[in-house]
Amino acid sequence: MVKRALLAVLASLATVSFLSAATVTTGAKVSIPAGTVIHCRIAETLTTKLNTAGQAFQATVSEPVMIDGREAIPVGSTIQGRIANLQRPGRIKGVGEMRLLPETLALPGGRTFSLTAVLLTTYGAEGAKVDGAEGTIKGPTSRIESIEEIGGGTGVGTLLGLIFHHPIVGAAVGGTAGLVDRMRRRGKDLNLPAGTQLNYQLMRALELEGHSTPTGIHVSEQSLGAGH
Repeated sequence: MVKRALLAVLASLATVSFLSAATVTTGAKVSIPAGTVIHCRIAETLTTKLNTAGQAFQATVSEPVMIDGREAIPVGSTIQGRIANLQRPGRIKGVGEMRLLPETLALPGGRTFSLTAVLLTTYGAEGAKVDGAEGTIKGPTSRIESIEEIGGGTGVGTLLGLIFHHPIVGAAVGGTAGLVDRMRRRGKDLNLPAGTQLNYQLMRALELEGHSTPTGIHVSEQSLGAGH
């Protein structure tokens, strides 16, 4: 009986020792320095055609952020923010634009922290690129298509003019028709499909308070004491 009780005590102490080693002290702060890049993917499709400025968006962290060999921000954490600016493409010039401003970071355990970051790059959306210090995403340009469509109208008009012995008049009419038709339609909207990757860079250090194990399981001091 004594031997069995001793083994039970030793096993309990070993378990407590393991959990203590794997757990950051309660109330400890983890500082993620400014300049750190957080990789994430948007949860739903965003487009300049359907969305509006001020709407909320959400992205899921796709790569862990490691600090001193520990997982500070695990995969599955979420970034929540809003569409700070949105502009549809013009009819002759201009492209679709969207600025996705991150506001908070939510860890899997439920803790939420304010976030100050700017978008560096984006991948997975056709013709999209990040431009400017504010991290504005710009969509594909329609300038070449506009020139081709207007030029195509001019060519057809010239051909008709040749048939009716007025090539110059035909070209002018064809070009005007192509221009009017192009002005009726906007350029290509900016579309960010669900899963589009966004890479944000922290502008300020992110202070994470609390405690968690590397596997993301939260352990309190009370639960450790319960094993004795």
